[in-house]
Amino acid sequence: MSPATFRRSLLVCCDLRRYGAADDQLQRELQELLVRCLDRAGATAGLDRSTWHRQAKGDEEWAVLPPDTPEHVVVDSYVRGLNAELSSANRYRVPEARARMRLAIHHGVVEEGANGFPGQDSVLVSRLLNSAPAHLALEEFPDADLVVVLSEIVYSSLVRAGHTTLSPADFRRVEVEEKTFHGHGWMWIPNGDVHRLDLAGPPAAERAPAVHQHAVASGGSTVVQAGRDASVPASRKGGAADPTR
Repeated sequence: MSPATFRRSLLVCCDLRRYGAADDQLQRELQELLVRCLDRAGATAGLDRSTWHRQAKGDEEWAVLPPDTPEHVVVDSYVRGLNAELSSANRYRVPEARARMRLAIHHGVVEEGANGFPGQDSVLVSRLLNSAPAHLALEEFPDADLVVVLSEIVYSSLVRAGHTTLSPADFRRVEVEEKTFHGHGWMWIPNGDVHRLDLAGPPAAERAPAVHQHAVASGGSTVVQAGRDASVPASRKGGAADPTR
């Protein structure tokens, strides 16, 4: 491991809900909306996002922040600003075309690899982002624009220790079991009560099949037509549609 590339930094990842079900024009519009909301939230919090190492993946952004980034500002002001930007952007959009986001934050070891950032901490933040509780939160709280999952180290050292304006009582510990990862995170829903979330739910086999939302956009950010597309494509991320979105 090269000392030049080894460091500890904040890892901030986000992903839009049901992006894969949108048509090409709406996907393009959602990408623009995603970047605009992230940049404006950063500017409001006094953060220079141009210094972040960002990997853009359509409806996702995977970012490694400079080691000297003030962590409490990211977890507090940046997250609050992002929720406000999303709420403002979605105010006049039909439900099928809203930009609704999962966000995960972790602080850990970062090392640059040949094709990204290898390591267990990079895996951890990705598992928090894609966890079942985070997906479920956006399903059960349709008015929520943002769901936040913090790793244990971020929650305990910043929120629980009192270094932010966030209240520990507004967070809920959630178990995360994704692929070979077994752990937990702390989830917050800015526009909802995370403690009302039913994490038991029916087994996956008993749940109703997902119904894809299909929306057509025209001009700027105004959606003029929306409908339903009941087809369930077989492809996942990297293909034409992702049925988990």
